[in-house]
Amino acid sequence: MKTNIEWINGVNFSAKTESGNKIMMDGPVDSGGNNNGARPTELLISGMGGCTAFDIVSMAETKNIKIENFNLEVEAERTKTKPSLISKIHCTYKIKSEEKNRDNLEKFIKLSLKKQCSCCIVLGKAIDISYSLELY
Repeated sequence: MKTNIEWINGVNFSAKTESGNKIMMDGPVDSGGNNNGARPTELLISGMGGCTAFDIVSMAETKNIKIENFNLEVEAERTKTKPSLISKIHCTYKIKSEEKNRDNLEKFIKLSLKKQCSCCIVLGKAIDISYSLELY
């Protein structure tokens, strides 16, 4: 897996991924940016969220568990020190599915966070990752 980061100006960068997609990154105005893209740490937690979301939806599909809607909120807390590190992450899985599927969905989430999602596994070595499941 590769990505290529190109400097545009200030603290504005473009990443071209191996799959051919382009991601814009920029910093806030007070750090010399123009807010023309996501912050790198936003991409880090977004990537983790996308990875675990992929797992849950895929496992549910494999087990013929119907999901009508899926939303994942990833909230990261940062330290007040410099550099400002991510100290913990909480994932709130909001899934529209039948109540009878709760146990399986909980099992899928735990599997994803601890054994399936490479992003969660790596980040989980340094950060406490917690979750909650809201079925509706």
